[in-house]
Amino acid sequence: MTFSIYSWKKRCLHIIFLLLSTTSSILWAQTVIILADTPYSDEEKKMLQGPNGILYRLINETNPTVVMHLGDFKSGGKSCTNELLKEHKALLAQTYPGKIIYTPGDNDWTDCDRSTLLHSFNELERLDFLIELMYQTPPLLTQKLPRISSQLEQKENQLWINDRLAVSTLHIVGTSNGRVHINKSNRETSTNKVIVRDEANLAWLNEIESHAKSFDAVIIGFQADMYQKSVLQSDTCDNSSLKTCDAFAIYRQAFKALAKRIKKPVLISHGDTGDFCFERLDDNLWHLNAAGDFQYLDATKVTFNKDSPDKPFSVNGLINPNLPMIGCNN
Repeated sequence: MTFSIYSWKKRCLHIIFLLLSTTSSILWAQTVIILADTPYSDEEKKMLQGPNGILYRLINETNPTVVMHLGDFKSGGKSCTNELLKEHKALLAQTYPGKIIYTPGDNDWTDCDRSTLLHSFNELERLDFLIELMYQTPPLLTQKLPRISSQLEQKENQLWINDRLAVSTLHIVGTSNGRVHINKSNRETSTNKVIVRDEANLAWLNEIESHAKSFDAVIIGFQADMYQKSVLQSDTCDNSSLKTCDAFAIYRQAFKALAKRIKKPVLISHGDTGDFCFERLDDNLWHLNAAGDFQYLDATKVTFNKDSPDKPFSVNGLINPNLPMIGCNN
């Protein structure tokens, strides 16, 4: 069988079109790796340490757009000494240099005043040290992320938009967002700081929304599990609450409202509890409890594909691609 020059050219153009279409689809897919509640143990440290740690190797082989760490970058059973916090920052910094966005967890500051620790600290003093260490002391974890922005009032709230995908953090922690187990700092001062932190977080959500024309989807990361049954069954916190309560109702409502207003996919992701699960909560709103917290010694791989409006986010374990569970029930 012979082909005319016209037919041959037509066939070549068709093949080139298919290749370009496939390449375009690949280019529009972005991958984000999420770490949470790690490293707690020496085993987990080895997993993140280059050049041979399994998570170190898999993260760098995946070459994600960015790595997010959703807090609790140390065990709550270890004292929050300057030396330990510096050591764990250095470990993160070498795992994926200059492309890590971190948000604090309760192990990193609110739990530092536990009486069971060898060295117990004022939690507010530890927060001040943590902010200076993680966001103001070189090497900056975000130094290779161009145009990343931080909230003036709350430096740990960050936003980075890259190729139509937005990645942001909010400072939301367990222990009822810092309202309980206040052992060494002034309780009124600590509670007032919770109120200020809530106001800053809600203002940051408005800031994210103001940039909605610049992105097609947003991933918002924080530490606290605000969808845990025990939280949902608790009484709502008020400004005088000093006992376990649901400190997160305003955020659950705010996330739903944001997704409805911007009409774009919103993925909210956290650590804090052992479940490793993924679910759709509402129109344009998805929820991910990331791997970590001893039960799943893994990282979470999130891929955003703007060409798949029904399933814009695909989620897998980096070591175990068969996880997470679909649907959360903890």
